[in-house]
Amino acid sequence: MYNLFVKNLENYILLNQVDFIDDEFRISIVRPLEGLMSVDKFKLWEKENFKEYKELSNIIYEIGERIMEYRSFKVFSWELWGYGFDGEQSFDFKEEIVNEQLKLIDLLLGTHYWIN
Repeated sequence: MYNLFVKNLENYILLNQVDFIDDEFRISIVRPLEGLMSVDKFKLWEKENFKEYKELSNIIYEIGERIMEYRSFKVFSWELWGYGFDGEQSFDFKEEIVNEQLKLIDLLLGTHYWIN
C-alpha cells in the first residue's frame, strides 16, 4: 500500500504541476506529503526541524487516529510505522488543511492517480 501511495503521489504532482503555480492552497496541502515519498527525506526534515516535518508528523498521527473514518488508513498506518515514519500530535495546523490532506491521502491509497 505504501508503494502505491508513493507512485500515486508522484503522479498527482506530475498531473497537477501546472496548476500548482497558481494554486497556493493545493501546494500547501501537498508539500508536506512529499516527505512520505522517502524515509531519508523524512529523517532529513526531522533532523533539520523543517516546518514540513512537524506538519507531516501531525498528519501521520492523524492517519493513525482516523482508521475508523478511512478504512485504508489502518494498513497504511502500520506500514508507515514499519518504515520508520513516526507521528506526533500538534495543534499548530488548521483543521481544514489537515482534513483536506487526509482526504487526498485516502484518494492516493486507491487507483485514482495510477498511471502505467
